[in-house]
Amino acid sequence: MYMKHILNKFMLCLAAVLLATAMSAQDIIVTMDAKKIEAKILEVSQTEIKYKEKNYLDGPTFILETNKISSIIYGNGQVVLYNQPESPEEQPKPQKKEVLTPTVEESMAEIELVSGQIITAQITDLKSNEVSYILDNEPHAILSSQVVKVTFLHSGQVREYTVRPLKPAVEQTSAHQATAHKDSVSTPASDPQAGRIYRDNGHYLRNGTYISEKEVVRILERENKAAYNQWQKADKMLIGGAVCTGIGGGLVIGGLVALVANPLTCVIIDCTALVPLGIGLGLTLGSSAHHNHAIDIYNSKYDQAAVQLKWNVAPNGVGLAIAF
Repeated sequence: MYMKHILNKFMLCLAAVLLATAMSAQDIIVTMDAKKIEAKILEVSQTEIKYKEKNYLDGPTFILETNKISSIIYGNGQVVLYNQPESPEEQPKPQKKEVLTPTVEESMAEIELVSGQIITAQITDLKSNEVSYILDNEPHAILSSQVVKVTFLHSGQVREYTVRPLKPAVEQTSAHQATAHKDSVSTPASDPQAGRIYRDNGHYLRNGTYISEKEVVRILERENKAAYNQWQKADKMLIGGAVCTGIGGGLVIGGLVALVANPLTCVIIDCTALVPLGIGLGLTLGSSAHHNHAIDIYNSKYDQAAVQLKWNVAPNGVGLAIAF
């Protein structure tokens, strides 16, 4: 009985201590400016909280807006956060800066070459050592040493390149040579082969750059009408060759169909097909030769030697001479 009496007193004391601890547990309000308020929370809403101060529980009820509160630490250890910055996952991701690609219209430009040729094409890249462009849906590149300037048609901007001046001719010291230089009717170009069109296994090369067949046609039409007419004639022959070959091929197929009904008819039709096939082959081969001839006509102006009048000193006197 004595032990039971002591155990009851111990349980009462323990309950009193726990009750006192629970009653003494207070809430803590932490404001946005890090100020701590020890209080007893009475009511909490989305916009405000109502509380009494710790040391004045019988005093007035205070109201504090939730947008001024950083957190509340309740007496039972629960913590409620307010007005916290968004976590990295919740923060809006920065939008990637859109890279504006120039339209085809904005990138169209005229490329003026040292030779005087002007190429109208779509610029893809301008570097210090070369200019890249697209012409007839084919990529091309040309050394900047061959470019005078690039003028964009849409914006009017101009990119100029440094062109090395031609070296002056060596001065003639002889009086007769100086007079001859003054009286010459023409001066040969520093590079007589500049501007020629070369053939390279079905491709065309001009001024060190490969050009398309359409560009060749434009050059011929602009600079040499005779060569252009010859090229047009070759194109017509090529079309005629394709038509004749198609007719011959149709006759061959018709002969094979007739083979089932009458072998003799098949032989006659196939023999007849040899005529348009032969004509088509001849026109096709002839068109290639005429295309080459058109290039030869264009290049002939670069093969002509300049005619000059020069003073000629002979043992029996001095006179004018025609140099070829």
